[in-house]
Amino acid sequence: MRKLFLLIIIVLTALAALVAFAAEVPETVVIDGCKVKKSAVEFPHKAHFELAACVDCHHTAEGLTAETVADMEVDHCALCHAEPENAETPNCTDSSSKTNPYHILCVGCHKDTVKEKADSPAPTKCTACHPKEDA
Repeated sequence: MRKLFLLIIIVLTALAALVAFAAEVPETVVIDGCKVKKSAVEFPHKAHFELAACVDCHHTAEGLTAETVADMEVDHCALCHAEPENAETPNCTDSSSKTNPYHILCVGCHKDTVKEKADSPAPTKCTACHPKEDA
């Protein structure tokens, strides 16, 4: 009986943490801080939680997890990548797949995912992320 009670407490605690986490993190994020030639990207943020660790993308937010997000300030990528102070920091205003941090990280991961699973919905074409803007 004690084991069952302990299991129920653990499950309820985990559910409470998930509810708190869900309230803190947006479903989607519009990435527009580096917009130059292409349209902004509507990023399905929550859809990526099971695919990568938070720090895979938010590399300057050491310790960022679903459990710690409510207690942390997470900077937008453009803060460092729109006008990099260091030459080795990828610039998000570049269109190149070799110098734009989104193209390096996002497209790179998407291409790897498609190689592993051909029917993956991971977009790899420009217009899949950057829809044409209305004229």
